[in-house]
Amino acid sequence: MIPKKVNITVEAGQHYADSVKDGREFTSVGYSASTYGGCGPCDTEEEVQRAIKSAKETILAAGDIPVLTDKREIKNLGAWF
Repeated sequence: MIPKKVNITVEAGQHYADSVKDGREFTSVGYSASTYGGCGPCDTEEEVQRAIKSAKETILAAGDIPVLTDKREIKNLGAWF
């Protein structure tokens, strides 16, 4: 089987429902391949780093190539312009 690139996306600015954690903001970390994937909310930077590590391990175990896209950095660059 030929390894495929699997994108891990980190995106800030998501919000819980008002009835969950008072609608606080969270950062989502997710990935998706043709036969596997995962996504979850992270409340701290430590949780974000653990989620990224876990996603990379899962992708590598499947024989694929993890590619990280951190949209938090892209969003922050907009403040420069």
